[in-house]
Amino acid sequence: MEIKHLISLLWRNLLFLILGLLLGLALGVLVVRIETPVYEATTKILVSRTRQQSNADMLPLSDEQLVAINLQLAKSQPVLDEISDQLGGKVDADRIAVSSIPNTLIVQIKVQDTDPARAAKIANLLVHVLIQQNESLLSGRYAAFEEAITSQIEQVQAQIGDLQTQISQINDTSVQEQLAQVDQQIGRLKLDISVLEKEIAAYPLVPTALERMAQAEKQAQLDQLNSLMTLYQQIQTNLTFTGKPGQGGASLENPRLATLQSTLDLYQQMHLSLITNQETVHLARMQSRQNVVQIVSAVPLQKPVRPIPILYILLGAVVGLSLAVTLVLVVDHFDDSLRTPSQVEERLGLSVLGQVYDAHRSHRLVALNDPYSAEADAFRTLGASLEMIGLERNIRTLLVLNGGPRDARTTIAANLAIVNAQQGKQVILVDGDIRHPHLHSLFRVENQKGLADLLDGRCDVKGACRTLADIKGLSLIPGGLSKRDAAAWLDSEKWGQLLLELKRQAEMVIVDSPAADVADAQILAARMNAVLMVIRSGHTRLEEARITLKKFQLIGARVVGAVLNQAGSRRTLIRQLLSLIRKKGKKENAYEAQGETEELPVSPI
Repeated sequence: MEIKHLISLLWRNLLFLILGLLLGLALGVLVVRIETPVYEATTKILVSRTRQQSNADMLPLSDEQLVAINLQLAKSQPVLDEISDQLGGKVDADRIAVSSIPNTLIVQIKVQDTDPARAAKIANLLVHVLIQQNESLLSGRYAAFEEAITSQIEQVQAQIGDLQTQISQINDTSVQEQLAQVDQQIGRLKLDISVLEKEIAAYPLVPTALERMAQAEKQAQLDQLNSLMTLYQQIQTNLTFTGKPGQGGASLENPRLATLQSTLDLYQQMHLSLITNQETVHLARMQSRQNVVQIVSAVPLQKPVRPIPILYILLGAVVGLSLAVTLVLVVDHFDDSLRTPSQVEERLGLSVLGQVYDAHRSHRLVALNDPYSAEADAFRTLGASLEMIGLERNIRTLLVLNGGPRDARTTIAANLAIVNAQQGKQVILVDGDIRHPHLHSLFRVENQKGLADLLDGRCDVKGACRTLADIKGLSLIPGGLSKRDAAAWLDSEKWGQLLLELKRQAEMVIVDSPAADVADAQILAARMNAVLMVIRSGHTRLEEARITLKKFQLIGARVVGAVLNQAGSRRTLIRQLLSLIRKKGKKENAYEAQGETEELPVSPI
């Protein structure tokens, strides 16, 4: 679809688009009224730790990692469960937003709730629980490490005591027992080292902050165990050598004593190293203590964050307008009705002689009752177009035919007859729809005698004609009272004779056609000088109009053109409004001129 066609389509449906816009606005207002207000409370915390003066921290964490750990802890299930228990109700994680302020160690926490006081309480309580969780996490960070070192110190102390006893009472049995203990300790260390290596290997290549911290802790434990393994292996070598006989059968007492003393020194060295490690871990624990401080407390706010009236109303308007535009495009895509003169000329091959604006306001005769209106001007334009064609084709008889089954033609035929009579012509208007006559009610005359009686021979033309006092030069032949068994109107010869007689008495004969799908219309059209097809904009289907046109062209009817009836369109309403304003202005001018309060009569053109 071209841009100009799209703009034209939207312009034709402007009232519908405005209606969609208004409905969208109403929907936005309705949502604002029915939606429960949601309030937001905000608090901020500072995540920091004691800066270390040495490399005593065996499990180091960067500032970014500390902030990331707190971001995860804030919405973790243990924290939410603790808040729910203290609050006495479930806390929804989706209503909590936690984010870090860039380039700072500040974490911002936002909590939304339908109660402003409850939102502030949840935010402050979350900070309190988060501080407790941080302390628990730090306590457990070095607990396992300290426990392992303490256990190893106790074992080394026991072995030192055994060695000291063996030195005072050297014998082979005690050495073998000591060697067995060392072998057992080495086996236990190998098992622990194997378990730690598997646990470290199980971590992902890109661990989270919490996983990275746990991995570092296990790596430190592994390094400690490997150091102990080296010392125990040296002790095992010494004890094994002590239990072997010396060269040349020499006594083993002195070598054994020296070796046991050397082993004792190694155990004491190991004990000192473990004590040093224990103090190092304790110092690291004290120096790396993390602090979570609430720097901005949450307070209840009385202004809700949702709904936002202006935003909701604008969104409703956009949605309503979008739906209206979409519906217009969809309807236009599937609509095969004729709407514009270009469509009629392109798809039917008929020239559009005029566009009239029959709004069906009580089927009034606008050419007579409102001659200054735009609607009356449209009928005069149509009459002028027919007169120009008539000069070439000698049009004396005209049949006004509907293009579709629902197209109104009666008021168009009546107004066309009026404008021809107002131009000084002698015009006879015939109600050709004998089965369903309408012209007598439109002009408010009796229907006792008319076309049916004329065709049946019950009266002559003079008896069937009704002279209209308000319209000079216009006579009306109503439909008359037809008999059920009468079929005289189906006689083509009688129609021909009647039309000849009518042409002798008038300059123009205009016939309001029966429905296009009955035989009456086809018989009548074949005898007329011209046929004018009525196309109702937006209602007449293309296929219906094609079938009607082809049917009448096959019987030899001279379809000279079409008239586009813009009934009920937006342009009609605008024209009616302008006509009323103009008419009111003319009446006011007349009142001022004559000083009267009664409405002045309007003379027909």
